[in-house]
Amino acid sequence: MNKFLFSLLLSLISFGIAGCSDEDDVEIIDLNLLAGQWEVVSQTPERNCIYDITAAPDLTEGTYGGHYGKITTYYLTANGKPLFDKEYNWSIRYMENNQPLLDLTLVGELDSEDPWAGNYYYKVTKLTSSVMWWQANTNGDNTIIKFRRRTDLKINQENNSTI
Repeated sequence: MNKFLFSLLLSLISFGIAGCSDEDDVEIIDLNLLAGQWEVVSQTPERNCIYDITAAPDLTEGTYGGHYGKITTYYLTANGKPLFDKEYNWSIRYMENNQPLLDLTLVGELDSEDPWAGNYYYKVTKLTSSVMWWQANTNGDNTIIKFRRRTDLKINQENNSTI
């Protein structure tokens, strides 16, 4: 009888463990919060870099739900003014566990013959109105880049300068 109860208890525990899912812990990402100005706050080479993200207002086939746009990066000078750095086109490739895969393509001349040079992939793991986290998704690099939203900068994108 004890062996039967032990077997029953063991099978119930194994079903309980198998029934637990990490997907329940993943928050749903609202891609409408992506656009705006974000400052890198994590200890990475891009610390203090400003990502000015714009999103296209229309839906286009070929991107996940039509989410795409432009990212312009800036570094802050000693007096706090943004200095133009790079420009990327971005789009959402697909969703995995409610987390979008962001595809960034560097705009401009590249010093490489590799057709994939200048493409960077990040999984958006957290996105709220004030913070955003990207997880690098290339060559086994799992670095997390943390951002905070900036609302105090006024950037004129027409000529990549500050107003």
